[in-house]
Amino acid sequence: MAKIVFAMNVSLDGYVDHDLFAPDAPLFRHFVQQTRTQTGSIYGRRIYEIMR
Repeated sequence: MAKIVFAMNVSLDGYVDHDLFAPDAPLFRHFVQQTRTQTGSIYGRRIYEIMR
């Protein structure tokens, strides 16, 4: 059975800013490693538009 993981970039005060988020090199490598283990991804409209 597949495992479903929900992830979201959010600050401690609950604010999400997808336009100004720029991870440093170690954090980016962490995200890349996690992405390599995934079978697929589902994005909302706003993130899809940004990544497109």
